[in-house]
Amino acid sequence: MKKIFYPKLIFPLIKLIFILFFVSMLLFFVKNLIENISLKFDFWILLGSLVFLSFVGLVIFHLTYFLSFYFKFLVISDTEISIFELNKLKMTNFMLKDIEAYSKSEVYFGRNMWKSKSIVIYFKNGMKSEIVNAFVTNLTDLEKELKKNRIKSFGFESYQTGWFYREYKFEKK
Repeated sequence: MKKIFYPKLIFPLIKLIFILFFVSMLLFFVKNLIENISLKFDFWILLGSLVFLSFVGLVIFHLTYFLSFYFKFLVISDTEISIFELNKLKMTNFMLKDIEAYSKSEVYFGRNMWKSKSIVIYFKNGMKSEIVNAFVTNLTDLEKELKKNRIKSFGFESYQTGWFYREYKFEKK
């Protein structure tokens, strides 16, 4: 029997609205900067504008990366699991026998702002996929499906930050 885990849309839509707002603000600011600099050149206005544009660009990049990294769509059948990841723009199919194990975890957004439960699926080929409750529906049903298919559980995995990405406790090195 095929079980579908749809992405939650409210959180990504809020992020998309923020991205569009910051992009429009960036474009408006660049347009005004070009008009004003051509009239009268001032080094400090240019420097302040570049700092502001860098900050807005960083916010846009962070929101876009955050949205694309966690946005996933899953389909589990009797023999395979299909995972669509927005950051890769492709649907990846794995046989259930290719799953080594899974672990339950929590993802922190911001330093202490809020956290969301997640399931990290480890595959025998060394790949992993983290499914976050804030972005995918029915995370408890996903865990039940994994248990039903007799996939080993590593238990709870605490969140460990790395230099650029999260470090996973059970990842093959």
